[in-house]
Amino acid sequence: MLINIEESDFFKLKYYWGKLVKKINQPFFFEGSRRPDFKSVVKQLDYDRYWSERGFKMRSKLMEREAIFLDWIGPSSRVLDLGCGSSRLLHELKERKNCHVSGLDVSSLVIGGLEQMGISVIKADIESADFRLADKYDYVVISEVLEHLKYPEDLIVKIKNNADYLVISIPNSAFYRYRLGLLLTGRFFTQWMMHPAEHLRYWSHKDFLDWLVAQELEVIKFKASNGFHFKDVWPNLFGHQICYLTKVKA
Repeated sequence: MLINIEESDFFKLKYYWGKLVKKINQPFFFEGSRRPDFKSVVKQLDYDRYWSERGFKMRSKLMEREAIFLDWIGPSSRVLDLGCGSSRLLHELKERKNCHVSGLDVSSLVIGGLEQMGISVIKADIESADFRLADKYDYVVISEVLEHLKYPEDLIVKIKNNADYLVISIPNSAFYRYRLGLLLTGRFFTQWMMHPAEHLRYWSHKDFLDWLVAQELEVIKFKASNGFHFKDVWPNLFGHQICYLTKVKA
C-alpha cells in the first residue's frame, strides 16, 4: 500500500512539475515546434488538394505580419498580393484604407473563395517561365512565398518593374528555437505541413538583408512580426517571421 501511494505521489509531482515548467517557459519557448511526420508525406504537392482538405475560408483576423503590412501600405494604393491564399489582408486594405486590391494564386479554390468576398484574383503560376505581370502596382506583397521557390531571384526580376514597393515576409531560419532544437535534439527545424519540399530556400535575417541588396532592392524598414520579447532589439536571433518594406531602385 505504501509503495502505491509513493508511486501515485511521484506521478502527481511529475505532472504538476511539468505544468509549472511549461508555464515558466511559455514566454521563452515559441509554440509550434514539432517532430516531422515523414510517414504522412504526400507523394506530390497539390495546392488544390491542400485547400480541399483544409477547407478554404478567409481568416477571421489579420496575422501579426499582415497587421504590419496594413500599417506600411498607404491609403488608396494599388496593391497585389502574390500567393494570397486565405489571407485577410486584401479585404482589410480595401475596407479600411480604400485600396484597389487584387490577389494572385495558383489554386482555383482560393480564387473562387476570394471572388465570393468581392476580391479580384488572377490565376497564375509564379514559377512558370512565361509568368509576367500586366499591370503596375504601388505595392506588391510577397508574404511567406519566396522560401517556397527554387529560384526566387527570377520572380523578383519579373515583378520589380511593375511595383514601386515590394512588401515581403520570410521565416527567419536563425530563430533561437531552431538553433536550440538543432543543438539540443539534433533535429533540423520543421517548416512544412504536407511535404518537406514546401520550403526550398532558407535565410537568416542577416542573409536576407544581403539577398535583398543583391536584387537591387532598397530596404526602407524591417520588423519582426513575432518571436521572443527581444525580437525588436535582436531580430536575427529572436524574430521568428520578419517583414521587409523594400523600394525598387530606379
